Amino acid sequence: MGELDVTAMYGMHEALRWEVTRLARLTVQVGHDPRRVLRWRLFKQSLRCHFAAEDEALWPPLRRAMAHRPEALTLLEAVEAEHAALDELIDAIDEAPTHADARPGGLGDLTDSLVTGLTGHLRHEEAAVLPLIRQALTPPQWAYFTHLHIRRSTPP
Repeated sequence: MGELDVTAMYGMHEALRWEVTRLARLTVQVGHDPRRVLRWRLFKQSLRCHFAAEDEALWPPLRRAMAHRPEALTLLEAVEAEHAALDELIDAIDEAPTHADARPGGLGDLTDSLVTGLTGHLRHEEAAVLPLIRQALTPPQWAYFTHLHIRRSTPP
């Protein structure tokens, strides 16, 4: 089996890192609420599409291929838990108060947590999961993930 080209995954991760950092910078500027800019909606959509494609097309075949390796299965569970935690954090940002009596720094603290959580998650995936993907997935399985990711990310 040939080596899978996971360059697009690194590219997507880099784009997510760049965008979440930019959104966090907007939050610390006086009067800017990242939720009020199109970037926030596009970022959320991109991140959730990425997670959904991984959940549907990567984790199940990887879980089957790694069934004999409990440490790999534990790793996949951890990555899925990171997805859930990041989704909850995005929901918390969306639900954070915007009025004048909101807790000072509340939105900034949440976006800082999102930057820290997402960048940590992406590093974790790159260091621990991408090597498993390269070992275990077949080119057709990887192609399916790529196709699904593109389809989910493209507006109708």
